[in-house]
Amino acid sequence: MDFEFPDDTLMLRDMLRRFVQKEARPLEMDFFNTGALKPEQRARLQRSIEQLGLWGYLAPEELGGAGLDMVTSCLIEEELGRTFVPLEMGNVPPMLYTCQGDQVGKFLEPALEGSRRPIIAAREPGQSGVDPESWTTIAAPQGDKFLLEGRKILSIKPEADDFFIVLAQDKSVSSPEGKTSGMTAFLLEPDTPGLSIQTQNIRTTPERSSGDTRTQPVIVLALKECQVGRENILGKPGGAFKLASDEAPRAMIRMGARYVGMVERLIEMASEHAKDWVSLGASLAVRPAIQRMLAEMRVEVESVRWLVYHSAWLIDTKGADMLRVLAAQVRLASGTMLKRAVDNATMIYTGPGPSPQIDPQRFVQSAVPMEALEVALEQARAVVANQMLNLSQI
Repeated sequence: MDFEFPDDTLMLRDMLRRFVQKEARPLEMDFFNTGALKPEQRARLQRSIEQLGLWGYLAPEELGGAGLDMVTSCLIEEELGRTFVPLEMGNVPPMLYTCQGDQVGKFLEPALEGSRRPIIAAREPGQSGVDPESWTTIAAPQGDKFLLEGRKILSIKPEADDFFIVLAQDKSVSSPEGKTSGMTAFLLEPDTPGLSIQTQNIRTTPERSSGDTRTQPVIVLALKECQVGRENILGKPGGAFKLASDEAPRAMIRMGARYVGMVERLIEMASEHAKDWVSLGASLAVRPAIQRMLAEMRVEVESVRWLVYHSAWLIDTKGADMLRVLAAQVRLASGTMLKRAVDNATMIYTGPGPSPQIDPQRFVQSAVPMEALEVALEQARAVVANQMLNLSQI
């Protein structure tokens, strides 16, 4: 068995690692304090990413993408996870490739160029807002138009040139298999009448280490009597989840690689804190409890890393057989690892010593909401268990 990565892949990884270290990390405190990068900072980062040849690296080759294999794309994602700054790589949601007619020039091409940013509006406020079956945003037909009503949580702060991909329950489509089979994606401009951006405080999932809940401000896309035409439909009516599900397994494996990078950063932060802080005449690093937590984090991240890359290698060499199960295994292992690493890093920081400049809980919550992660882990457990027990034959 050969566990070596190709030299050109390692060269690409090393270039990206230097870029993250020198250009992205210095911006972390600005982003952490304001929740967004300045336009000039985003432009500078985009220029550097373009010079590395990685802008839009996940796009199909016919649309200017790099055509990278899964192993290489996972290496890239791992390096991107090592910074708190959400680097924009020019990758667009695959559902956007179904743009037709005027949608291509208005949405797809500017998104690929980086002049316009697509923002998916799917998750909704509330504890059940991560479950598509609980979404209440609707699209009611009115002649040749639709009236959208509902509220969606946005992952990033929108800017003037951004546009939204809104998922709504389409009342013109029958959905015998549940709400997801009647979900339609709509392309919305930021100045669409009836659309507004608001801030709302929501309660987060209780912290496992303390049991406390926090209120966290989130950005909400509010739709009230928002009228759009049929030309705003992306893909087919009722086909939003089909658009997303085709690419979902590969995206899960790449996200597993991103989680590996995030945990590596947490290990780095926690280790530095343990070595640098002295309490009662001794470094935190000599305490058995601290050593135990760091050791567990190291062993688990190495285990998950090779599960990720083995899965990526299987896709590159064997094709898509068992893709759904492989993706579920990676999602379950990487998500569980991330939760435990956050708990351990938080406990290391909440001992003697100053609070960290960047709170591990907030760092991870900004990248992946814990409520969404819990739902994803339950779904992954079900997929893995069904395959193990061959429940489809029972």
